[in-house]
Amino acid sequence: MSIKHVTAYYVDAQDGRPANEAPLRHGPALPSDALTVTAVDRRESPPLIIGTLPASEPLSPGMQLIDEAEHTARVIDIEQWRESNAQRELEKKREGMVVSAFQAFAALDAAGYLDQVEVMMADPETPRVHRLAFEKAQEFRRNSDTVNAWKERLELTDQQVDELFEHAATIVA
Repeated sequence: MSIKHVTAYYVDAQDGRPANEAPLRHGPALPSDALTVTAVDRRESPPLIIGTLPASEPLSPGMQLIDEAEHTARVIDIEQWRESNAQRELEKKREGMVVSAFQAFAALDAAGYLDQVEVMMADPETPRVHRLAFEKAQEFRRNSDTVNAWKERLELTDQQVDELFEHAATIVA
């Protein structure tokens, strides 16, 4: 089956006008039942659909024919944007992860790491700033040097540290 590559806009579910021409007063609908959506670029306003149609299908209002190379390039660009956006969101979330010392120690204990951290903090080779943080800090931040040192020494993944902080945040003294 031969296909054609297209960009398209959602259309008004009742009157069929493309979103790039008029507001969707009755909700969005695909411009053609035969349209296979490959990706949607939500950076655009209104969102731009990248997809394919059977070669025998006519272009509907709001659709534009593109070549396969442009189709592929647009899809890759959207996927890369999504990945980088997800990474930015994760970093933003991590920046906001702060727990009390009690919550941190309770979460480490629940996960079976507290004894290892205590041994690490008793080691004179451990940088003094990390030992002081362990002894004196009132709170721990996910992205702090001390937490990253614990992560490396315990050989934890970023996801495991995230889970420790998420669990710690639920602990109430």
